[in-house]
Amino acid sequence: MEEKTENVRRFREGVQGGKKRRWYSLIDKIWAVPNLEEAFGEVKRNRGAAGVDQVTIKAYESGLESHVQALQHALRSKTYRPKPVKRVYIPKADGTLRPLGIPTVEDRVVQAAVKRILEPIFEETFLDCSYGFRPERSAHMALENIRRDLTDGYVYVIDADLKAYFDTIPHEKLIQAVREEVVDGSVLELIRRFLQAGVMENGSFHLNEQGTPQGGVISPLLANIYLHPLDKKMTERGHRITRYADDFVICCKSQKGAERVMSSVTRFLEKELGLKVHPEKTKIVNNMEETFVFLGYEFRKGSRMVPSDKAKRKFKERVKEITRRNQTVSVEELVAKKLNGYLRGWGNYYGHGQDFYFFRAMDGWIRRRLRAVQLRSWRKIRKLHRELRRRGYRKPLPQLRMTAWRNSSGYHAQFAMPNSWFQEIGLCSLLDLYKELHPQRG
Repeated sequence: MEEKTENVRRFREGVQGGKKRRWYSLIDKIWAVPNLEEAFGEVKRNRGAAGVDQVTIKAYESGLESHVQALQHALRSKTYRPKPVKRVYIPKADGTLRPLGIPTVEDRVVQAAVKRILEPIFEETFLDCSYGFRPERSAHMALENIRRDLTDGYVYVIDADLKAYFDTIPHEKLIQAVREEVVDGSVLELIRRFLQAGVMENGSFHLNEQGTPQGGVISPLLANIYLHPLDKKMTERGHRITRYADDFVICCKSQKGAERVMSSVTRFLEKELGLKVHPEKTKIVNNMEETFVFLGYEFRKGSRMVPSDKAKRKFKERVKEITRRNQTVSVEELVAKKLNGYLRGWGNYYGHGQDFYFFRAMDGWIRRRLRAVQLRSWRKIRKLHRELRRRGYRKPLPQLRMTAWRNSSGYHAQFAMPNSWFQEIGLCSLLDLYKELHPQRG
């Protein structure tokens, strides 16, 4: 962050214009070799698939020096043209598909180079109510801000939803929003080319006349730039808005106040910004009587935050997929290579809420599933007998079906694979993560 602040200070030394700060000469900083090399480093760290040209990050890196030189020449001579993005779809929870656009590695490098220069400039203008895709800001900070608002008595919540936001941003209005700070024509033309690069889907080219593809490196920054006027308008009027990218809530003190603000916001977004507020998903919630969901958390009465039902359902589905019972594997490797990473990520995100009993129950459920996997992997009951004897079992040996789900929670399975065994193999405990995040609760 200090580096980016220093970049802004250096840029400011050469600024022209009057009282309104404008950035006139930035393109030379974008195509500077050190900036392009750093941009590639960011693209490599973020990984990702190849674009329409099928060039992978590894292949691009193998000739990095020549690629960077050629890219710099194309940018300096203004002959650079981004390739169309590759259209892929990922399933959403409601059964629909979310369209993503994957740029080529080279285009991701250029977008990252532009973002590295523009981001510190716009960070100077962005407001504290915006948390999404910004340096040193997080979803947890947004959630805590909402909790403070609810605690202060702003319990009438406008739970807003923008319909296909990334796909409906008007290009000209977005360029105009960037021009508020940056008037370097070469940079503006470069952004315009990103927006109008088009989409390749099933071998067919489609021109995109609006929107910025989800999957582009620069798209989150452009999305924040375009919604900055909303932040500004709400803040100037004293409304308590919390925004994370295109998701936002506004907390009010009364039902009538919330209705008035909702009408004003809808009119501003649709008339001024050309966006579409989802009529079915946008609503006013009295948090003293109803719950609402934001960033995967359900806010209950008294500003209590718990993982949403949807988040819990997706968690269990993913754990079931990792620990499916028809596989013959080493449980130690399964835990180390597949399960622990997911548990840590999920637990560290959702452990900030207050759902001690769910975390404890999931630990027991996960151990049961792993016992079922181990019984299935042993196959022969004599291996279970051997483990029982090794652990000091002196009663008559059982006869049971190794693949039966009910036996995974039975006495013999728990004797052969006690909770201490899961600690020995390093299984991540959701309850331990929860306690680390809430030391005051024991």
